[in-house]
Amino acid sequence: MLNEDKPYHLISLAYKGGNLVTGTELCRSAISKGKAKLVLLSGDCSDNTRKLFTDKCLHKGIPIRIFGTKSRLGRAVGKVDRAVAAVLDEGFSREILKLIDT
Repeated sequence: MLNEDKPYHLISLAYKGGNLVTGTELCRSAISKGKAKLVLLSGDCSDNTRKLFTDKCLHKGIPIRIFGTKSRLGRAVGKVDRAVAAVLDEGFSREILKLIDT
């Protein structure tokens, strides 16, 4: 497995295990309820989406990263394009951050 594929593999595992949600409404809810441990925004998301989630995450103290594309995030969870994903598990969050921050 290529290094660039490893974060997507963890994203896929987190999603299959119920530790990751995708889509604007589910992610907004996870952030508001304090369940989100990490938010991932695709690099090609809209400016409005980027501002909305950046503001929410800064307010709640949740790490946020710009990562991948809508197409690639969607494929990782077996869906069509996804602009935003929220990781709900601290362990997955920590490991994904390690991979994308290096």
